[in-house]
Amino acid sequence: MIGLLKGYVVSTAKNSLILDVNGVGYSLLVPEFTLKEISRETQVTLYTYLQVRDDALVLYGFSSLDEKALFERIISVSGAGPKTALAILSAMRPVEFLRAVIEGNKPALTKIPGIGKKTADRLLLELKDIGKEFDIAWEAEQSMPVPSGGILQDAVEALISLGYNLGEAEQMVNQAHAMIGDTFDLQKIIKTALSTKSVKSEV
Repeated sequence: MIGLLKGYVVSTAKNSLILDVNGVGYSLLVPEFTLKEISRETQVTLYTYLQVRDDALVLYGFSSLDEKALFERIISVSGAGPKTALAILSAMRPVEFLRAVIEGNKPALTKIPGIGKKTADRLLLELKDIGKEFDIAWEAEQSMPVPSGGILQDAVEALISLGYNLGEAEQMVNQAHAMIGDTFDLQKIIKTALSTKSVKSEV
């Protein structure tokens, strides 16, 4: 079983790369976010998962053990194979997926290519307690500060002007960003951020 590979990236394509490990080229499928963060100039370490099929051996690579563990947890859901898990981790960072599942955000999941309503329902049902499994990563990422500058920072400042403290505002904006993705519509971000706060207050 191949658990880890360390080498240099020779080439990349959509969701895939070839890693040169001491002269041997390994072809791996990787999440889009991982692919974007990889540098060809430095040695790369990828944690791996080997899928054994009747017609092929498929190797998946991940930037961290947490990401690999989340991948394995997703494929444990009935009807959600490695292809589905890769699509999820290419469309959402791990913390964004965790947040969507914990909050029961079905629309966020169905926006992912290849994830229909039935698959989203199964993910929400079978992973409803996933926050307990990944609580350390969840808590750490949940409180990540919003980078200075840009429309997200503008949204934070707008929420502060409405009476929220910095921590609350940053958390609300991060949640809104995870729900609606990248946008230049400041009012949409603020409205979504306020709705997440309202939902939590009603629980």
